[in-house]
Amino acid sequence: MNSKIDPVPVTLLSGFLGSGKTTLLNRMLSECGDMKLALLVNDVGEINVDAALVKTQLKELDDSATQMVELSNGCICCSSSGDLSEAVNELVKTSGADHIVIEASGVAEPTQVLQAFYARDLFGKSVADIAPINALVTVIDAPLLIREWNRIHNSNASSGLMRPTEEQPVFELMVEQIECADFVLLNKKDLLTVEEGSQLLGIVSGLNSRAQCLLVSQSETDISAMLNSRAFKMEDTIGAPRWMQELEQDNSESSSRFQSANSTIPKIVPDTVSPSSKEPAEDFTSKYGLKTFIYRSRIPFTASKLSPFLEKTQPGVLRVKGFAWIAERAEQVALVSIAGDVNRCDFIGDWWATRFEKGQVKRDQFPEEVERSWEEPFGDRRQEIVFIGIWMDEAALRSGLDACQMQAENFS
Repeated sequence: MNSKIDPVPVTLLSGFLGSGKTTLLNRMLSECGDMKLALLVNDVGEINVDAALVKTQLKELDDSATQMVELSNGCICCSSSGDLSEAVNELVKTSGADHIVIEASGVAEPTQVLQAFYARDLFGKSVADIAPINALVTVIDAPLLIREWNRIHNSNASSGLMRPTEEQPVFELMVEQIECADFVLLNKKDLLTVEEGSQLLGIVSGLNSRAQCLLVSQSETDISAMLNSRAFKMEDTIGAPRWMQELEQDNSESSSRFQSANSTIPKIVPDTVSPSSKEPAEDFTSKYGLKTFIYRSRIPFTASKLSPFLEKTQPGVLRVKGFAWIAERAEQVALVSIAGDVNRCDFIGDWWATRFEKGQVKRDQFPEEVERSWEEPFGDRRQEIVFIGIWMDEAALRSGLDACQMQAENFS
């Protein structure tokens, strides 16, 4: 008897509360044609409101064959991967579905859900083995995104460096959900002006030019095309954020992509963006001043100067991400991240130079990428920070960062 289970593809829906995810899910139920769907609906409260809404839709469709699993009282990206694995396994084995759709909670980060999907159990198996990802779909409340953008850049307010334990602000969450999406639906376009809609398309292109981005109302889109897209490619989707692509493309001309002892940036295939999706980006670049640049230096920052600079809202800056060398913790790699007015600076591991100086690794153990980027007497210690923005003042930003560096007399 053959007990082999055929893989069932999965589409993951992400989006902040009220964006229109459940509306999209209901459209999938009613517009999927002959395809049989199974659903996994997740919410963070004790009462799974989204699941209740979906059940109402199922009753209206009289679709008793559709199987649904609820995960309540915990976001699937924060709970154990075993919960997700058990739920998906149940759907694959018992639902007879052609496709599984997961509606993640409004605060879920897609990359963390993927970690749960690809985590290996004691037998070396993962959820993705039986339920490969079809596409990551992000639904954005477009009026909310444009309001947040305008609020941030029409204000001179400063914000302190955030800590990972604090509640994640809306704008940063939306940015991260856009950055790793295969599809981005800018929903509620009927509440936008034509100019606002065009500007939002430019913002999304600046964050993730690989994603298929659509302005829609009531989450209306081609359901069949989305469910059959097979758009997800681990390396390309996770590597889609513009800051990663800028580093990869720039480093391919000068030095290799960065690697620390405890982190690896996925290799990005520069040509993953189709010609048709590149053309609008050029229009946005000229119309809205969308641009990027990389700040590089081999002089360490001082924390007392860098912190106030990061905390100050910089006009036009949409996204900042990269690696920094900070004098007060010179042995460690600092990961700098800015999304709107949300600023973070986390230390993620030692530089390869630190490990080499401590005798933890030998020179012949260096990855090729680190060897190519090595420069005496600094090793791999450096500033490598990508800025993405609209009408941002590159000269002022570079000058401001230069002023955050240690004085020459204190650095040798």
